[in-house]
Amino acid sequence: MSGDQALAQRYKEVAVKTANPLQLVVMMYDAAICSLKEAKEQLGRRDIAGRSRSINKCISIISELQSCLNLKQGADIATSLDRLYDYMKRRIFTANVEQSIEPLEEIEALLENLRSAWSEIGIQALGTEAELSGQSLPKPDIFRSENPVAMQIKSLNISI
Repeated sequence: MSGDQALAQRYKEVAVKTANPLQLVVMMYDAAICSLKEAKEQLGRRDIAGRSRSINKCISIISELQSCLNLKQGADIATSLDRLYDYMKRRIFTANVEQSIEPLEEIEALLENLRSAWSEIGIQALGTEAELSGQSLPKPDIFRSENPVAMQIKSLNISI
């Protein structure tokens, strides 16, 4: 690993360790989307081993998101997400078997929509936290770890 790659890896580790739960969910969606994009590129290059690694990584991320669902407390939302994650994994598997890009594009769009929704939840939570603490809320990127308000959200329990 080159020096630049080592620094990038260290940066990622610090970002994960300092992230609040909402940031971690968004990071997982980002990683899943990135894996799908890689899989599509590898499909075009006929890189079977690379495509399989990228697809397996995406399925692992989706499985991890699915395992974090609290089906009892999350009620209909958690149940719907559970079914959606199952559907995504089946479609990704189909794409791999059929060597087809369309299912990957479909799942990428679904993941981008979910990522956007979780990001919006994070922004709303940040605003609520700022209101409760009496702080004025500039329009920062909530996913910057140096933001003190975002750091206070770490105790937020995401059990959907």
